[in-house]
Amino acid sequence: MSEAVRTEAVVLRTMKYGETSVIVTLYTKEFGKVSGIVKGARQTKGRFGSSFQPMAQLRAMIYRKEGRDLQTIGQCDVVNDFRHIHDELPKMALGMKLIELVQMISHEEANANLFDLLVSALAALDVAEGDFTLLFPWFVVSLCFLLGFEPTFHECVSCGRKKSPSGPPASRLRFHLERGGVLCDECAGTTGPALNVRRSIIDLLDRIAQASDPELILALAASREERAEMDMLLWAYLRQHVAGIRPLKSEKVFAKILPDS
Repeated sequence: MSEAVRTEAVVLRTMKYGETSVIVTLYTKEFGKVSGIVKGARQTKGRFGSSFQPMAQLRAMIYRKEGRDLQTIGQCDVVNDFRHIHDELPKMALGMKLIELVQMISHEEANANLFDLLVSALAALDVAEGDFTLLFPWFVVSLCFLLGFEPTFHECVSCGRKKSPSGPPASRLRFHLERGGVLCDECAGTTGPALNVRRSIIDLLDRIAQASDPELILALAASREERAEMDMLLWAYLRQHVAGIRPLKSEKVFAKILPDS
């Protein structure tokens, strides 16, 4: 017998089902990732309206039964549709990356902190003006913290020495992927998977990692080249620590639409 429960949720993915229904994947605060069928959601005068557009934050009624892969979703009220994200393609591209990454790494188990992280990132993106691109690396670093493998950018992960406070921005530091942090000159030969990363990138990631509020990230900026090197490091780090990590489909799609992003 199913149990009717209410939960906060963010829409991760929606797909058509039959003539009038949809199957929706939600990330919920109380139950983690949940997939369910919404009957009649696509009817012209349906009671759901645009509740199930990607990234929408909802208050959802779920008729939940343990062990069932596809739950039944009933009444949903929109808490925030983050409409400004949908108004601008660059914002939409970043927002889709956020929810696709959550879809990829999440499970059917509660993680209220991950839910709150996703909502705070979407809320900051929704109101952002100017450069908001560093919200994604902030989200990834924060995600690593929640999953238990927070990267270290300010001290040597091997011996604990603080990294040198100054140096040419273009000089390279060794980042150990398995141990999760930078290596000082003395420990640079530590065996294991590692990348050589520009000091300027490590310094910027250090500032990003220390930001407790995503709105603080909106005051930072990086060149396209710097963002690319940062993404390369963070994706390599995720692949080292999370099984099943793959390139984001949404990133490929929006790269064709926004080639200069």
